[in-house]
Amino acid sequence: MKIRKGVAAIIWTRTKKGKKYLLLKRKQYWTGWEWLKGGRKKNESELACLERELKEEAGKKVEEYIVEKTNEIFSFKYQRPFVHDNELWNGARNRVYLIEFNNSKVKLDKDEHSSFKWFSRKDALKKITWNDQRKIFEKVTK
Repeated sequence: MKIRKGVAAIIWTRTKKGKKYLLLKRKQYWTGWEWLKGGRKKNESELACLERELKEEAGKKVEEYIVEKTNEIFSFKYQRPFVHDNELWNGARNRVYLIEFNNSKVKLDKDEHSSFKWFSRKDALKKITWNDQRKIFEKVTK
């Protein structure tokens, strides 16, 4: 089975009401709420992938966030094989990062996601669609 390596980002920001976590509403391949994630391109480093995904999916530049690498890995099998960059993938293995945005502005990539919303930790845990993502989110945001 061919596994696509990538990154995942649990994104948060400080507000007057405390920490808020960013969730994206997926529309490509399935519908539901998730955190940012994406696969690495050939010869792309993990950090370069993270920077690219944050720019593509949230419109953020490096100077607009703080990166914290975690020990968590988010792995999953695709519901059906997935073709990307002319290669067939059966699943993904993503390093999880905790990212602090310096503001709540997000420029959404409309190809993959239809909307975004900032949630309290409690509400984010209720909203995340997949149990495996919910478990990692809960652990990383303690």
